Amino acid sequence: MSEGEVRVTRNALIIGAGVAGMQAAMDLADMGFYVYLVEKEPSIGGRLARFEKLFPTSECAISLLEPKLEEVESSGKIEILSYAEVEEVKGSAGNFEATIAHKPRYIDADRCTGCAQCMDVCPVEVPYDFNEGFGTRGAVYVPFPHPLLAVIDLENCLRTEGAECNACIDACDQDAIDFSQQKRYSKVKAGVIILASGSATYDPEPRNDYGYGIFDNVITTMEFERLLNADGPTGGKVIRPSDCKEPLRVGFINCVGSRDIKTNVYCSAGVCCMVNIKNAILLKEKMPEVACYIFYIDIRTPFRGYEEFFNHAREQGVRFIRGRPSEVLETEEGNLEIRAEDTLKGVVRTIEVDLAVLGTGIVPQQDMAKLSEMLKIPIAEDGMIRESHQKLGPVDTEREGVFIAGGVSGPKDIALAVTQGSAAAARAARLLFTKN
Repeated sequence: MSEGEVRVTRNALIIGAGVAGMQAAMDLADMGFYVYLVEKEPSIGGRLARFEKLFPTSECAISLLEPKLEEVESSGKIEILSYAEVEEVKGSAGNFEATIAHKPRYIDADRCTGCAQCMDVCPVEVPYDFNEGFGTRGAVYVPFPHPLLAVIDLENCLRTEGAECNACIDACDQDAIDFSQQKRYSKVKAGVIILASGSATYDPEPRNDYGYGIFDNVITTMEFERLLNADGPTGGKVIRPSDCKEPLRVGFINCVGSRDIKTNVYCSAGVCCMVNIKNAILLKEKMPEVACYIFYIDIRTPFRGYEEFFNHAREQGVRFIRGRPSEVLETEEGNLEIRAEDTLKGVVRTIEVDLAVLGTGIVPQQDMAKLSEMLKIPIAEDGMIRESHQKLGPVDTEREGVFIAGGVSGPKDIALAVTQGSAAAARAARLLFTKN
């Protein structure tokens, strides 16, 4: 090492433990680097954990996710820091120092066995966020069993309201409940940082798009995903919220919150097109008698197998209507009328359905600005993190040593997110190797 050179820290810090972040962590670990994998949610796995099947192969989502989860958790070179957030980053490429805030679970991680006895006795019932608000959970719960470790939602715990509730304490044979826990901080050093914190889906409630938030039977794609899922609140039985009856007519509306000057002008890279097509196919497989309508501006099927999947949906009897709906109205019977101009036929059509599913577009995470400022990397016009060069540096940023992967830089499907995870790991490893 020549005079003036500083030895590089041969560790990596990855922010976000969805499929992109996990793939990057596994690749770097395989190369011999130690990885700190930070996830702000209580569980790792990201949004993929909430899906039933994936397009265009209809592969079971959990069968794809589970091996990655097991590999990450069993690796001796990946340290999972779930329910934690990076709050500050100092230093430069090769020698970053990050301050990590560990949120209190109010559960002793060394004692908790995930037996669920505390969950069974908790008297609290609040909408279950993992199920997109369908069903309920207690104040103590396991969001997703990776890690198999409970967490107490203190905001909804009766003890916060002054009640002397000891139900979970009395039920826990391991004496794992610990309400004395406080937020704690730790520091880690890393030579490179990979930001893989993902994206979010557009929320139609503030604008009540197509009656969402007003009409019970207007739901989002992610809510429909949980109804389809065998591990969801209904065990995979699709029902409409107003009366819990199975719908016989379902309308899927594409591009809600995208390709719209009032919300976001960009396309979500065909992802919401494909998700609605996939869900219509799954619904037809479960209930062949259901009439499915997909309202679209354009069907975008850019990658391998996508066009074939679209054609398969048509063969299954899914009906495609080219036209963005102008409005959705509720009938006296609680059904919905979707009104749209069919631009192929040149007529205005009103189609009555029992359930409307909004194909919500992909948008930035709420903390995108905070991450941008903390890591000193710019945000693009669409609100996502900007890469150094769209073609030549799709996983590099303008700050040396900081890389990006997955939905943090724009809408992506699973395959592209995983690919970018590996690409970011390769670029990060190159820097670690060359600087040493």
